[in-house]
Amino acid sequence: MHQQNISNLQAAGILLAFLIEAGMFLATGSSAARARLAVIGPARLAVGLTLLTPITWLLAGGGELWQMAATTAITAAFAFWYLRFPESDAPVLILYGVLALGKVSAMLYFIPWPKAPTAIIGEFAWLRTMLFAVLLFRRPVLGNYGFLPTKAEWKQGVKWFIFLIPAVLAIGVPIGFAKLRTLPPNPGKVALAVVGTFLGHYIFVALREEVLFRGMMMPKLQAALGATPGLLAGALLFGAVHLPFGQFPNWRFAVVAAVAGWFYAKSYEATGSIRSAMVTHALTNVVARVFLST
Repeated sequence: MHQQNISNLQAAGILLAFLIEAGMFLATGSSAARARLAVIGPARLAVGLTLLTPITWLLAGGGELWQMAATTAITAAFAFWYLRFPESDAPVLILYGVLALGKVSAMLYFIPWPKAPTAIIGEFAWLRTMLFAVLLFRRPVLGNYGFLPTKAEWKQGVKWFIFLIPAVLAIGVPIGFAKLRTLPPNPGKVALAVVGTFLGHYIFVALREEVLFRGMMMPKLQAALGATPGLLAGALLFGAVHLPFGQFPNWRFAVVAAVAGWFYAKSYEATGSIRSAMVTHALTNVVARVFLST
């Protein structure tokens, strides 16, 4: 803050906005919080979720009027869609995919200095709204949602991670996707990197991707195509969305992600819970980020 000449007031606003949105996101994992919000009434809750976004947008630094309007409109789309179309997921999945892959929040949130990740505030705002809508308004309601895995979910998550690693390495290494990284000599730093990477990817990356692909998309693909073809189609779609990462088309990443997506789906099927798939997913990302150079 001091190095970049950011005022105390501005920094406090950004921090407050982040804490509000991160807190709302974490509240999606609380059954007690969801029960309290459910008694408000769907329409009023959708309005509240929508109007919170421009408040945190202003706290984060504001910007042009069109940016606030766009940010609020996106939140409203997530908040109100399932009130009108409770069984239709396609527009929600497409919109969230466009936002994530297009990094739209970086265009709509004020960045006071180059490394200020204020865009995460917008990502949290859209994600918490989508999650509350899915958990409270969507039909069928997404089951077994939360942050804390049960013993059985840990077991299946680790099991399918162990099955996944040889398959991913057998494909990823020959095509040049990854090679072993030289680790720092201090084992404490390695352990810290493993724990930090797991927690960050489990809570944010794995959760949102498993909700979208395994919790919402895969059951509908299986209902339309059959169990195995639907699982395969979901894995291929999961791989396809990784094409824009880095230099497009990143086909190596897409191939590896498709293979990983198959194992994430098997982990999900083993328990019927996205949490086991989140464990498999986050452990895989630990290997990719800490032990491999991709």
